[in-house]
Amino acid sequence: MKKRYPPIGSKWKELDVRVARTVQVIRYDTDKDLVRINCLETQRLSWAKLERFNGKSGGYAPFSDRPAPLPRRQDAERGR
Repeated sequence: MKKRYPPIGSKWKELDVRVARTVQVIRYDTDKDLVRINCLETQRLSWAKLERFNGKSGGYAPFSDRPAPLPRRQDAERGR
């Protein structure tokens, strides 16, 4: 099975509820299956195992910079 590395420059959200951090992929170490990441909150560089980029608990999920959509007018009126 071919290994799928996250795209360089992509942003990922930590899914562990004990920490709140967002990381950006910097580069790969294909020999050791590691991904070099930069924590955007602290600017600290570290390594993460490739299998953590799976979108499951204890790993990372893709992060979107887009804000949540505003509620539609109908939904806002019902909430009164």
